[in-house]
Amino acid sequence: MSTTGHRAGSFKKPAKTHKSWKGKRTKGEITTENRGRESVRQIVRSAQNAHRSLSKTVRKNQQKQMRDQKLAAAIERRRTSQAPVLVTVLSLGQGARPIEFIKKLEKCDETIVQTSSISTINLAVPRFKSRLSFLTPEKENMDAVLDSVRASDILCFLWPMNAELSEWDEQLLTIIKANGMPTIVNVVPGLGGVTSQKKKEDIRKSIESIISQWQVFFLYFQAQKTVKNHSRSVSCAGVLPADSPTDGLQLLRTFNETKKKPLTLQARHPYILAENLQITQENAENCALAVDGYLRGPAWNANNLVNIPGFGDYQIDRIEIVADPHSMKNGKPIEEPIVIAKPGEKIQSLETEITPDSMDAEQTWPTQEELEEAEKRRVPKGTSSYQAAWILEDEEDEDEDDDEDDMDDEEDEMMEDGEEEEEEEHGINGDLQSEAGETTASEMIDFDDEDIDLSEVEKYRKERENAQWPDEVDTPLDVPARSRFQRYRGLKSFRTSPWDPKENLPLDYARIFQFANYKKTKKTVLSKIGENDLDSGDAVVDRKYNGVYARIHLINVPLAVKEGLENLKHLVLFQPLPHEQKMSILNMVLKKHASCTIPIESNQKFIFYAGFRQFEADAVFSSNTPSDKFKMERFMPNEKTFVATVYAPITFNPATVLCFRRDDKGRQELVATGSVLDSNPDRIVLKRIVLSGHPFKINKRAVVVRYMFFNREDIEWFKPIELYTPSGRRGHIREPVGTHGHMKCRFDQQLNAQDSVMLNLYKRVFPNWNYTPFARDVAPSRFVERSRSNVISLIRDDAMEQ
Repeated sequence: MSTTGHRAGSFKKPAKTHKSWKGKRTKGEITTENRGRESVRQIVRSAQNAHRSLSKTVRKNQQKQMRDQKLAAAIERRRTSQAPVLVTVLSLGQGARPIEFIKKLEKCDETIVQTSSISTINLAVPRFKSRLSFLTPEKENMDAVLDSVRASDILCFLWPMNAELSEWDEQLLTIIKANGMPTIVNVVPGLGGVTSQKKKEDIRKSIESIISQWQVFFLYFQAQKTVKNHSRSVSCAGVLPADSPTDGLQLLRTFNETKKKPLTLQARHPYILAENLQITQENAENCALAVDGYLRGPAWNANNLVNIPGFGDYQIDRIEIVADPHSMKNGKPIEEPIVIAKPGEKIQSLETEITPDSMDAEQTWPTQEELEEAEKRRVPKGTSSYQAAWILEDEEDEDEDDDEDDMDDEEDEMMEDGEEEEEEEHGINGDLQSEAGETTASEMIDFDDEDIDLSEVEKYRKERENAQWPDEVDTPLDVPARSRFQRYRGLKSFRTSPWDPKENLPLDYARIFQFANYKKTKKTVLSKIGENDLDSGDAVVDRKYNGVYARIHLINVPLAVKEGLENLKHLVLFQPLPHEQKMSILNMVLKKHASCTIPIESNQKFIFYAGFRQFEADAVFSSNTPSDKFKMERFMPNEKTFVATVYAPITFNPATVLCFRRDDKGRQELVATGSVLDSNPDRIVLKRIVLSGHPFKINKRAVVVRYMFFNREDIEWFKPIELYTPSGRRGHIREPVGTHGHMKCRFDQQLNAQDSVMLNLYKRVFPNWNYTPFARDVAPSRFVERSRSNVISLIRDDAMEQ
């Protein structure tokens, strides 16, 4: 066998040289530009190869070590956390009373010790070496329910055996889901009292179907659990009974050992459920407020502020440990408070907005190149060089054809009919009004519904008109269009045309804060949560004090806060992250709720629950699209998502948002739900108006249009702006014809007689500055009045004694 390789012949072509002079990069240039970076494919391949190179035994050992580390971390968290498990008990439908349910749990074991505070009922369970704190907010008080859920580790639903929910129950479930839910436990009191096994199984299946419908799933360390009740085996995959002592012990074990899933709000913000409030110092205007409770969430930082719902943010004087009134241990109690954190030099300021200097005004001017380019453009007479800088126009159309000559021949004929056309021009607005008024109010709303405000009929008419003719407005007859729409401008392309975000800003923008890089600032702030913030020093509470019963002293609290907190039973105080007390522009992605059936106009005052804050502010609606400019929505969209822009304190995303409104009777009604998008004052929201005209004479691509303007000066002013038709034709104004608003236009294709000629104008809009913390002085929703019913007891008194 020959050992020689193939030998190329004389006709073999040499390899092509690398033509770097043609723009091809060499290997050295590619390596230099990458600077050590590898493609995703190379990284994945290297990881897969490294994984395959390990033996099966080594991989199993690695997985075992990872499981052991997670288990040790979970045990360490439970060991170091000294706060009791916080459980919110909420009864749905005609279920059992939460107070009665907790009393039944207390009687299931003789060693349980029960104590109470202003807001909680505490059970110390020596059998499981744990403590439980129960919150029982009134179901009709939505604010109390939301405050309890935000602070809870577990949310326990008491479901009715008839599996029927009222309108308010369904509304409340929607609000809780949109706000965020912790770990869920579903209980059916009275299920053990049903003697028929078949009926018991039917009740269980009907309740589980409702649970799956609302996606309020049972999260438990064991998917299937068999609970023996009255010597019978009952399968409880999704719900638990609560009748016998065995059921009570099982529930207590579930509350204690179920894996807790904290909310994003709880994982980012230190918080405390106030169990005692007292005034330590007081003067003519301010006072010092002491709040007692368990320190929960990440490590507290005395340099950060504390938010009191509805009253704003306040500074901390000190954090100290006091005697635990619900202690399960019999050790030596704390006699004197021990200070564990005090603010340092880096204490956050209470400054929420900037005081603008009236003499420090700025104006954005176009560059010299833009001014020179604007001088070369064809602009209306009297237009300044700055105004010409943003007027965009197409290049000159192709050479005019014989249609232009035909148009000139017809000009004299049109002017002879000027008087008849003028009468038609004055009558067009009346025709539109009569056509819009044909829809009666009875076609839009049902007057039998007592909750409908008759004064809102006008909103239904406006919403219908806006749906039929989006953004169309009538050109005024008594005011020149160039004066009426002088703040509007034309854009050649809404998507690609530039718009300076710093141009013509309102004075309120001088009062707000803005990040140079929002994402980087957010990443830096989140990386310093709790113990990671080493710069704060002694102001951060040490890890060994996690969950202790402490007292937080707040200073310079107004006396009005003292009066407002007297009737609050479930008060939860959160610590804002750095910068979250400063005012800025807050953008929120929302979607209209199905229960809201009336039209909601933009730029109205709404009640927002954003994260831990509740405030009232005016909101401007805009489209939620991937772009650098966003069209303003005159009405809240019914199906698609939208963005609400308000003046509000900075809130880092993600954070849940609930949007409410006040109806004509002063009730608080849910409007939309969503989450925080970002804090970006440079978001450009443009209000569009559409001026429409009618083709009067059509000669192929040359058209005479009327009813868009009513004098020659307006036509000359808006001549650079492009025209279009609903059928997709594009054109430009050539010149005015006569003195009554007729104009000669030219389009890219021939028009038909049914087409309308449109002209778009845009103006940037901003929300109004009227931010106020929500004082919770609104009447409950209309669903509460409809759904009021007497809650019946479904737990027999002798059930726990058997």
